[in-house]
Amino acid sequence: MTAVQREYLLKGVFLGVWAYFALHHAPGSLPQAVGLTAAGLAVGLVLGAARLLVLGYRPAANPGGFLLLTLLDNSLFVYLGTAGGALAGVLLGTDPPRDGLAYFAAAGAALGLGIDLLSRVRGARIRLAVGGVLGAGLTLAALHYLSVPDERAFALALLAGLPAAYLLVFAGEADESEGEVATLAAVFAVGLYRVRLSSSLPEQFDKLILVVPLLAYFVYVTRYQPRLRVFKHVLRGYGRVSVGRTREALVSLGRALQLDPRSQTAAAGLRRLHANLNPADLDPATLPLLNFGLVLDRAESLLVRDRPPTAAEREEATRLLDLTTAHRPELAPRADYLRVVALTHGGDFDAAAAVLGKLLDPATEYADRRPRDAVLLRAWDLATRLHPQLVKRLGEAELAKPGRRLDALAAVAKHLGANPDDPAAVGLRRELYAGLTEAEVAAGPAVALNFDHLEQLGLSLVENPAEVERGMAYLRMAGRGLPARGPLLFRTLADLVTTLGRGDEAAGYLGQVKRAGLAAGMAALASDQRAAYVAAVRELADAAVGRGDFAAAVDDWRLYVEAAGEDPTKLKTLADLYAKSPDPMGVLNALAVTERALLYAKADPALLARKDSLYYSVSPAAVAEKRDKVAGWFDVAYCVRKAAAVAGQKDADLDAIEYGLHLARLARVLQPASNAVRFAEGRLVLRKGERDAGLALLEDVRESPRGSGDDEDAWFLATRQLGDLYLDELQRPDLAVQCYRDFREYQKSGADTLYRLGQAHEAAGDTKAATASYKAVTAYSGHPRYWDADAAVKRLQSPPT
Repeated sequence: MTAVQREYLLKGVFLGVWAYFALHHAPGSLPQAVGLTAAGLAVGLVLGAARLLVLGYRPAANPGGFLLLTLLDNSLFVYLGTAGGALAGVLLGTDPPRDGLAYFAAAGAALGLGIDLLSRVRGARIRLAVGGVLGAGLTLAALHYLSVPDERAFALALLAGLPAAYLLVFAGEADESEGEVATLAAVFAVGLYRVRLSSSLPEQFDKLILVVPLLAYFVYVTRYQPRLRVFKHVLRGYGRVSVGRTREALVSLGRALQLDPRSQTAAAGLRRLHANLNPADLDPATLPLLNFGLVLDRAESLLVRDRPPTAAEREEATRLLDLTTAHRPELAPRADYLRVVALTHGGDFDAAAAVLGKLLDPATEYADRRPRDAVLLRAWDLATRLHPQLVKRLGEAELAKPGRRLDALAAVAKHLGANPDDPAAVGLRRELYAGLTEAEVAAGPAVALNFDHLEQLGLSLVENPAEVERGMAYLRMAGRGLPARGPLLFRTLADLVTTLGRGDEAAGYLGQVKRAGLAAGMAALASDQRAAYVAAVRELADAAVGRGDFAAAVDDWRLYVEAAGEDPTKLKTLADLYAKSPDPMGVLNALAVTERALLYAKADPALLARKDSLYYSVSPAAVAEKRDKVAGWFDVAYCVRKAAAVAGQKDADLDAIEYGLHLARLARVLQPASNAVRFAEGRLVLRKGERDAGLALLEDVRESPRGSGDDEDAWFLATRQLGDLYLDELQRPDLAVQCYRDFREYQKSGADTLYRLGQAHEAAGDTKAATASYKAVTAYSGHPRYWDADAAVKRLQSPPT
C-alpha cells in the first residue's frame, strides 16, 4: 500500500470512528473528545516541528509560515496525533461494549479507498460530477437509513469532528480530491439537517439546508481547491529549498507548475533553486527532475553578462549544457547557441563557427524545432553582425546558401511580431534586406518576407539616382509578393523607366501590371489598382496592334473589355482583332463577339453588315468543331431566314445561291434534324442544278415528323415542291397526287393546289378525280386558274370523237 493510500485509509477510518462516536457518545463527553483530538494534533505538530528543526528549518524568520509548513510537511505525525487523540476521545466517551465500532471503522476504510480510486479518474469534470453524486448519495443514505436516538447530540458531535477531518485533508501529502471534499460536504449536510430536526425551524428549511453544502462543494472544488493545491506544493517547495532538500523541492515545485503553469510563485521558486544548485552534487535519480529550461537559464547567466565570463564560469556553463543535451535532447538548439557563446569567449572560433553553422542549417535534425526558432534570431545576429571572427567565417557566405537569407528573415519577422521595437532585430532586418536578391525571393517561401517593408524601401530609394536600381529591385519584389498592390507598383516602374529614357523596358512592366492584376483577381483590387490594370492592358493591346501581333492584341483587348465593362464600341474592336488574328477559330470568335455586341445595339448598321460578312466567312467545319460552345449564341434562325430569302429570289445568280447554301449548311450543323433548315438547303441545291441531292433533302423532310411552327411550315412547303417535281419532271403523277392531297391540309393551300391535284389525277389517268378537282377550282370565280380549270372540265366531259 502506498503512502497516499494509507492517508485515504486513515481519513476514512477517522470519519467512520467519529460517526460511531456521534451516535453513541455519552452525555457531556463531546468536549472531552474534541479536546483529546486537539491534544493529539498538538503532539503531532510538536513532533513535526522538532523534525523540521533537526532538518535545519528556522522558525524565527517566519513563525506563521513555519507553523503552516509544520502542518503540511509532517502528515504522518499530524495523522497519527489527530487520529490517536480522536480514538482516545471515542473510547473514553462511549460505553462498552463497542461491537459496532469495528464496523464503522471498516466502512470508513472502504470509503477512504473508494475516494482514492475516484481521485485517479482522469478528467476534472468527471471527478466533479462523480464527487457530487457520491456526496448526495452519502447524504441521502445517512438521512434515510441511520437511526438516531438523540438528533441534536448526534448533529453537534458530527459537526464538531468536521474541522479535524478537513485538517487531515489539508495536511495530506496527496492532492485534495473531489471525493473527500464531497464526503465532508455530505457530513456537513447531515449535521445541519439533524440540527434542524431538533430545532423549531419550519420544514421549508429542509431543502435549503441540503442545497447549501452542495453549493459549497461545487464552489470550493471549482474555485478554491485548485489554488490550495498549488499553494501547498509551493509552500513545501520553498521550505525544502531553504534547507537544501533539492529532490523534494523539485518534486513539490514541479507539481505546483504542473497544476498551474502560470504560477509565478512556483516559477520563481524553481528559478531560485536552479540558480544555486550544482548538478554535480545531485544523484542520478534527482537529475531527471530538473527543469532544464532553467538549467539553460543558469548557463546563460554565466555566459552572458556585463563582463566576459571567466574560464571557471565557462566550464561550469559547458557542464550544464552537456547535462541538458544528455537529458533533454529537444533543448539542443538553445544549448548549441550557448555553446557557441562559450566557445567564442574561449577564443575557439573555428569550433564556434562549426556549431553555429549547424544551428543555422535548416536541414539539421533536431528533436524539436521550436527551441531552434527561439534562438535563431540571436544565432543569425551572432553570425552576421556581432562578432567579427564569426562574421568572417560565416556571415555573407552563410547567407549566400540557398534559402538561408529567407530563413534569417523569417526568424526576424517572427521576433518582431512579438517585439516590434527590438533594436537588434530591426538592425539585423535592415542588413538582411540590404543584400536580398530577386533570385532569392523567387526561390524561397514568400511568407518569410515583409513585402510592405520592401515596398517602402523601394519607394524611398528610387528617389535617389545612385540607388534607383536597388529601389526598382525592391519594388519588383514587392509587386510580386503583393498582387493586390502590384498593378500600381509595376505602373510606377513603367513610368520610371520611361522617365529614365528606357522606354523599351516599359512594356515588360506593363505586362507585370497585367499579371499582378490577374493573380489578385478583379474583386480584390482597389479602385486605383483596378484603374492601373485597365490602362495597362489597353496600352498593351494598342502596342500589339501597332506591331501587327493580333494574337496578343486579342488577349489584351479581351482583358480590357472584361475589366472596363462591355459596350458596342469595345466589342466591335475585339471582333476586328479576332478576325485579323492567326487563330483558326478567329472568325468564329469574331462572330461570337459581334453577336454579343448586337445585344447592346440591335439595329447598328455596321454591326449588321459585319454579321453578314462573318457568317459567310465562318466554315461549317469550324462550327462543327466548336458545336457545343457556339450553340448558345449561334443565330440559326438568321441563317435559315437569309437562305430562304435567297432561295425565293427568281433572279438570284450563282454567287447568291452559294451564299444562301453556305448559311443553310451552317444552320444544319447545329440543327441537323430541322425541317426548315433542310428545306432551305434543298431548295438552294435544286436552284444550283443538283436535282438528285435537292430531291433527297426534300424527301428527308417529307419523311420526318411535321413538328410545329417553322418546321411544320417547311414540311408542307417541301411536300408541295416535291409534288411539282414528281408531276413536272419525274413523271410520277401517283406520288404527286399524294403530295398535293397532303398539302391541302396546310392552311395556305387553295385553288392552285386543287388545280395541280387535278393535273396529277389527269396525268395518272383518273379522269373522274381530275374532273372533281378542276370543278372545285371553278368555285373560286375570281382566281386566275378559273378559266384553265373550266376548260379542263369541259375537255374531260366532252365525248371522245
